[in-house]
Amino acid sequence: MLTTNIQLIHTILDFPFPTIALLTGHTFGGACPLALAHDYRIMNSRRGFISMPPVNLGLHFDGIGSLPRLKLRPQIARKMLLEAHRWTGPEALEDGIVDAVAEPEEMLNAALELGAKWAPKAKMGVYALLRRELWGDAIEKFQRISYVHSRVTSAPAKVKI
Repeated sequence: MLTTNIQLIHTILDFPFPTIALLTGHTFGGACPLALAHDYRIMNSRRGFISMPPVNLGLHFDGIGSLPRLKLRPQIARKMLLEAHRWTGPEALEDGIVDAVAEPEEMLNAALELGAKWAPKAKMGVYALLRRELWGDAIEKFQRISYVHSRVTSAPAKVKI
């Protein structure tokens, strides 16, 4: 699961078009970095929290702090990673974690409108290159982790039970 999530995060960070995440409910654990990997995030206005709780669980993996550090204000990144704060949609909007909140039935339309607005920016073929300028540290970290994990997890077992 971790390997797949890391590979997906790397793919999203390196995607040649704008990406939009719809946070329809709780966005905890691995879903939080997955959401942060997207260029834009739209959160349900009625329900759900966004949180990254590994500090409460004693969990760590390399790269876990790279997206909050690069994409959020320092105080918000600290609150997310070291305090495991839970934000509602309106709170996440106020703190700059999400770009919009929408009623559940309007979330898809909000994403389509946002996508239509920014998709033309990808036509020149430089969108991924410019994104790499912004988030390159995270892209490289997740690429390295993905490579190492896939080599370890795809290797044949050395012990028979």
